[in-house]
Order: sequence, then structure tokens, then C-alpha cells
Amino acid sequence: MPWNRVTFTSKQIEEDDILIEMEDQFEKIFMEAEGPSDMAVFSDNDYTDDTISFYFTPGCEPNCENMIVIFDGEDCEPPNIEKVFLLAGNDDAMDLLS
Repeated sequence: MPWNRVTFTSKQIEEDDILIEMEDQFEKIFMEAEGPSDMAVFSDNDYTDDTISFYFTPGCEPNCENMIVIFDGEDCEPPNIEKVFLLAGNDDAMDLLS
């Protein structure tokens, strides 16, 4: 199972509340799945070119699959541990980062 990345612009986050919507959906799915240790979302530490990316661990599949599609997610490599922080999910998922 791959990592997935969803990217939002600052305008989407500030005006459309899309980040709050994504977090709310993830938290609901996470709780329904009983908080698996490999299920989490990481966020970039900083904006790059007015965008910020969010990384879904492989443990988010298949529970978050529909949400990732709705937010135009794409397969990606794991993010660099020094450039992200845990946004939501299980702290144990930090072990998935290099």
C-alpha cells in the first residue's frame, strides 16, 4: 500500500475551510477504525509555492480511500521526517518515517 499526498492552497485552507473538513472526516474514520497504530496524517511544516501537503500513511487504506480521492490525492513517497509533523492519528505512525 502506498503513501498518499493531498495538497491544498492557502486560499482553500483560509477561505474554504477544507483543512477542517479533511481533519473532521479523518478523525471520524480513525475512531471508527479503533485507532490503528499505522493510521495517521502528516503535514508539511511550511507552505511551498502557496501550497501545503498532507501525507496519509499506508495504514489509511482502505478506510480513507474515498476521502483521499475526493481531495485529489495521489501516490507519493514517504515524507522526510524533518519536514513534517503529525497532524492527526496514532503517534506510533512516526515510526513509518525515515
